[in-house]
Amino acid sequence: MYLLFDAALRFPLNSQGQPRLLPTLPPGVKVTTRARVSPEVTAVRVSDVTTAELATQVASAREWFDDPLIARAVGLVGAHERGAFDPADGSPLAWDPSGAFARGASGRPVFPRIDPCVIGVVEHNDGDRILLGENRRRPGYFTCIAGYVDVGERAEDAFAREVREETGRRIENVAYVGSQPWPLSGSLMLGFYARTNDEDAAGETDGELRRIIWATREDLGQLPLAPQGSIARQLIGRWAAGEM
Repeated sequence: MYLLFDAALRFPLNSQGQPRLLPTLPPGVKVTTRARVSPEVTAVRVSDVTTAELATQVASAREWFDDPLIARAVGLVGAHERGAFDPADGSPLAWDPSGAFARGASGRPVFPRIDPCVIGVVEHNDGDRILLGENRRRPGYFTCIAGYVDVGERAEDAFAREVREETGRRIENVAYVGSQPWPLSGSLMLGFYARTNDEDAAGETDGELRRIIWATREDLGQLPLAPQGSIARQLIGRWAAGEM
């Protein structure tokens, strides 16, 4: 069975609103990447058509990363496209039929790279507001503070560092909440909750955020937020519902 993605990572849905698996590839489509997702499913990226031309219902993978099939498919397609050569000796990689790893000339298994990333809700100690930022490189919506884990760093410490670097706030009571794969960038998002007493920045920021705001539950309904399906949107929603 085939799971098709177009260049924008949209895929077809069936009449029940679930990912549609095709028994054969549509005739004449140009395949750029194939990745074995499971013994029964192969993910295929096509370049000469859009999924909207092949199906009446389509969805964006960006909103489906809680679905293990979509997350694994997008992750493996990306791994195939980013990693064509063995990083140790530069030899071409051949993917194992399982789709889980590849081998170069040395025979050493090369697994898809997964980068840990921290993200979370920072609540003011008054309990009524959370800290949100608008990224300078991805403007247009507000989201949680996030960043990558550094070498030799604990995830909790990474979140505290990212909040301090990006917003100038110091946090405490850091607690793990949950995770989500984000295969667009080969990341595993680790979600956290923390609190702060810092109303304003207590130090310099790195300039990564275009705007930093405090948002109440009432504000959230009026703000453009991170896309549905993202862990950022889930964390914000859980805080708004009083679940943190």
